[in-house]
Amino acid sequence: MSGKPIIFISSTIYDFRDLRSALKFWLEELGYEVMLSDFNDFKKPLDENSYTACLKAIERASYFILLIGARTGGFFDAEKKISITRMEYRTAYDLVKAGKMKLITFVRGDLWNVKEDRKALTKLLKDDYARQRELTDADVEAITNHSSTLVNDAEAAFNFLQEVGRVDEMKQGAAHRETLPVANWIHPFSSFQDIVETLSTVLNTKRSLATIALTTNLKREFLSNLTQLTSKTKDGEIILNTFWADLPRTHFNDDLEGTTTMPARYVKWLVIYSIRGTFERQLSTQFVDQSLMSGAFLDYDFSVDSYKIGVIHKGLFQLKENINRLKELSAGHFNERVNTFIDEYAPSNNPMVNSDREITVSNKYLLTIFARYDCERNVANLTTGLLRALDGDTSLLGNLKLNPSTPSELEATKIEAESTTVDELEAWLQTSTSEKDES
Repeated sequence: MSGKPIIFISSTIYDFRDLRSALKFWLEELGYEVMLSDFNDFKKPLDENSYTACLKAIERASYFILLIGARTGGFFDAEKKISITRMEYRTAYDLVKAGKMKLITFVRGDLWNVKEDRKALTKLLKDDYARQRELTDADVEAITNHSSTLVNDAEAAFNFLQEVGRVDEMKQGAAHRETLPVANWIHPFSSFQDIVETLSTVLNTKRSLATIALTTNLKREFLSNLTQLTSKTKDGEIILNTFWADLPRTHFNDDLEGTTTMPARYVKWLVIYSIRGTFERQLSTQFVDQSLMSGAFLDYDFSVDSYKIGVIHKGLFQLKENINRLKELSAGHFNERVNTFIDEYAPSNNPMVNSDREITVSNKYLLTIFARYDCERNVANLTTGLLRALDGDTSLLGNLKLNPSTPSELEATKIEAESTTVDELEAWLQTSTSEKDES
């Protein structure tokens, strides 16, 4: 079995050769496996009849695309005027009824119009001219089923359309309130674009299978990362690990060289949060990296006929940055400083932590702990926002305000004032280019 959805395209070859090739190319570019009897890229048993082999091959497919045109094609049963295309359809329809396949039928608009016109002509001849001019039913059929440049065997073509539309079954089901037939949609088309528009809806091909697969893997990666950023309470409620540092974070004194005084229970909670954070976090960015490299989530800007960074691509980039920084803050001298804090303020080592008093803690410890807290909150919020954005809701991600790279507001303001933004750099580069051109 292929790892890709398989599509079998059935039609007469002669009058659909170019369309079959175009469909095959387009669908394979999207990531589907396409089977056509006139191509040699799928296995055909050499010891079997070619018709029988095609019918067996249909069983491998998930989708069956039927193209009905002017020509009848070769006969599977010449006596009953059953073409090989019609037999392929019947094989597929049995699979559809068994829930093993989906069927998509197209008919050339010209043939459809001829059918409707001949239908009206038949009614006219039988209602009026047959009585007035003594036309027999055979005479009427001979007139309405005559061959033309638009249809080489009208009787076979119209009967086929009658079968595909399940017309008789529809009438019987409606008259006797029985179950109506399934998969009897017929889509008239006049251009390749008509087919593409229909398939884009039915197959959800507005995104390629590569992008769909990437999105699926991204969601899984995000959820896997969230398992490391969350835990459950005794009541089974899911909370972020940063929950333990939420209130202590609000008490932080912005003096980088000073201290912060807070209730002893806050210090105890910080110890709990720090212990959780000392475990090495295996946060993955494998599919984040693939997404950024592929450009799958870039937005097209019509005004400049180019692609730009949209809300999802920007969110992925920010997530990558924050995960990298979080890993840095959980290693090396940062981790040593947190371990020292744990040793000093763990309830088993410091009885004051279990009291109702307030405790003064050096900011050299808190800066590292809260830097990691802020970064972890960013990772959690970006991950949640991206999960919603991948499902079509970008409101959370678009309005997300991230914590700065340092817990100190004064330091963060200073860094922001001294740092250049992407927009500023683009404007600066444009100015520099203009000055060079003028010189």
